[in-house]
Amino acid sequence: MNFDLTEDQAMLQAAVERFVADSYGGDLEARRAARLTPAGFSAANWARLAQTGVLALPVSEQSGGLGGGHVELMVVMEALGRGLVAEPVLETLVAAALLDGASQAHAAANAAQHDALLAAMIAGETLVTLAHSEREARYNLAHVGTTARPRGDIVVIDGAKTAVLAGGAADHFIVSARASDDTVGFWIVAADAPGVDRRGYRLADGSAAAELTLRGVQVARDAQLSGGLALLLRVAATARLAAAAEMLGLMTLLFDTTLSYVKTRSQFGKALGSFQVIQHRMTDAYVLVEQARSHVVRAALAPDAGFARAAAGAKAFVAEAALSVAHTAVQMHGGMGITDELVIGHALKRVRVLALTFGDATAALDDYRRAA
Repeated sequence: MNFDLTEDQAMLQAAVERFVADSYGGDLEARRAARLTPAGFSAANWARLAQTGVLALPVSEQSGGLGGGHVELMVVMEALGRGLVAEPVLETLVAAALLDGASQAHAAANAAQHDALLAAMIAGETLVTLAHSEREARYNLAHVGTTARPRGDIVVIDGAKTAVLAGGAADHFIVSARASDDTVGFWIVAADAPGVDRRGYRLADGSAAAELTLRGVQVARDAQLSGGLALLLRVAATARLAAAAEMLGLMTLLFDTTLSYVKTRSQFGKALGSFQVIQHRMTDAYVLVEQARSHVVRAALAPDAGFARAAAGAKAFVAEAALSVAHTAVQMHGGMGITDELVIGHALKRVRVLALTFGDATAALDDYRRAA
């Protein structure tokens, strides 16, 4: 089987790598500065990402996007992971895929408004994120306690959402709620709409998340996206592949950084890497990186019928493997490894957030088992 990238895929990868080199260049100060902003990322970098076409990747060509597939997604997210990019690309790709999927159904009365919002998203002019998780759900995507009740020409939404990724800076939310017929739907809600109470906070990796409370929030009936829970499940599988690919990039960064360190760090008059126990630990880490790469590539190449299962399996394996490699990197660097003074600490914290995105390893394995 030929695993080489096509010319277009290689060009996309090169564009992302140029962005990483120009915007970060291995400089932790640039990343710290981006994380310290209220949004948790750099507005200038966000605009540059939009210009590369990354934000348009999952959007179909008829909706103004690139129409990228799973391989293109893998290539982009791995490169962003290696660059330890602070911008909320994964979160935006999820929202864009939901909007695009609903647009393709052509069921919304205000499809033109949805398309306009999608165009603003992929241009980097507005930030939209998914507000779906609830405290009682525990990673069960079908559990939705938030309600949406019709009242004349409007719908009234009541409920609460937790761990809304990139929610601290979002301009709009795609809110899941259970309708009066007990089906799960999604509505576009402006962040400044009356009744929306947003409490922002920082996750372990410094990104700006939020808790949402919705009290009598009124939206137009045609603000609902078509597709429902079935669409979310398809998008969640894609998000799992994206998270696994980003973690693969982070694993590569962790391994390469640590390997360089043990080759140059002197202990007892000898290079740290000359000790056999260190060599064994680094060999184990290398094997995990390559196994993770195989899982991610397999998921990216999986046929549509088996993609959700392959993505769940990749997410489950890579999440645990990435944490193992990160812990090895921290131990090799000693106490400094856990701090923000080194790239190791930043990468570990990002891995911890990604490992829980759309379910932890156990939840992903449950989905993998049920799909068998």
